[in-house]
Amino acid sequence: MKIMIINTLYHPNLVGGAEKSVQMLAEEIVKEGHAPVIVSTADSDHTDFVNGIKVYYLSHRNVYWGAVTTGKNALVRSAWHVVDMYNPIMLKKLTEVIRDEAPDVIHTNNITGFSVAPWVAAKKLNVPVVHTLRDYSLLCPRASMFREGRNCETRCGGCKVFTNHKQKLSNEGYVDYVVGNSQFIIDRHKKQGFFSATPSQRVYNGAEILSANSHEEADKRTGRMKFLFMGRIEETKGVKYLLDAFNEFPQVELWLAGKVYDASIQANVDQNNYKEHIKFLGYVKPAEVIPQVDAVLVPSLWHEPLARVVLEAYTYGKPVVGSNRGGNPESIIHEGTGYIFDPDDKDSLRSIISKIIDNPQLLLAMREKIAVTIQDFDIHLTAKNYLSIYEEVLPKTSARNAVSMK
Repeated sequence: MKIMIINTLYHPNLVGGAEKSVQMLAEEIVKEGHAPVIVSTADSDHTDFVNGIKVYYLSHRNVYWGAVTTGKNALVRSAWHVVDMYNPIMLKKLTEVIRDEAPDVIHTNNITGFSVAPWVAAKKLNVPVVHTLRDYSLLCPRASMFREGRNCETRCGGCKVFTNHKQKLSNEGYVDYVVGNSQFIIDRHKKQGFFSATPSQRVYNGAEILSANSHEEADKRTGRMKFLFMGRIEETKGVKYLLDAFNEFPQVELWLAGKVYDASIQANVDQNNYKEHIKFLGYVKPAEVIPQVDAVLVPSLWHEPLARVVLEAYTYGKPVVGSNRGGNPESIIHEGTGYIFDPDDKDSLRSIISKIIDNPQLLLAMREKIAVTIQDFDIHLTAKNYLSIYEEVLPKTSARNAVSMK
């Protein structure tokens, strides 16, 4: 089976967990004996092979490439979003690529930068579509449904202007099956009137599974207790909440790994305003840092669908302390594989950290449960689930003939 996987970005253009999840899925599909081909946006048209998989990098065909937003004023950004509502130039190029490759199934993921062109082209060429929800870009141009420090319960008027056409297409048969990397994100879209009658299923992002013995071998903890935040250092991720909480615990270390996107935090870093036990590491690979810590922190304020760092923590047998937002309660078992706290309660995280400091054996006792839970996120299982869904949508198009590709 040939599967065309479409995502806004692909290696080496990595921004967040979505790109890594898509790449891992594609490479596992190859191991299962199928033929994925990737289509992503880029700053210029070119084709390459990444670990043996063909990748089309399509020029953005907009006022700028969406992966580079620094220095863009509000007017230019608005113009970008207008073009990204329906981009006929991208539609033409995508149609050519789909005709050339003749996939059995198209699997769309984040389609920001493509507009709705992948769905329209697939419909035109009678190719079934499976769509995976990895953020809220179908509902909100920011892709987060988070504004002024709060989660949006419904789409605001401005968001509707940019997304009503996506809602319409989602309910008119342009997508044959919708997948969410958490049940939360599926429910959120259906509540907003998207994919009302479309079959749906939760399929977790996948991770490479290490053995329990590997957990022991990879454990590099030394010195005082260490907690790790890993990801984009910005408001939606709850980093300021985290910094405030850990000011009270100088006896442990807080490590923050990732690029700083918050100007006020960056200013404090530049001026060395943070206490000695709070350390900013910059970008590091999970394998370089997770084995050295006692627990991983996911203090998201926004409804993050499924934080990839949870899977990466479990891979090394590390418990996760996460907020009660988005998909966190689905992936973190409270007092089983970690702890869940409420960021609306300023003392919620503090009390959990204090409990862990006083009883460090609690984290070690979670390893057995983590070793069981991580099996739900095995990349092999993720690929098997997707292949079953691809097979399910194929009968819907068995009567479509190949003339449509000509």
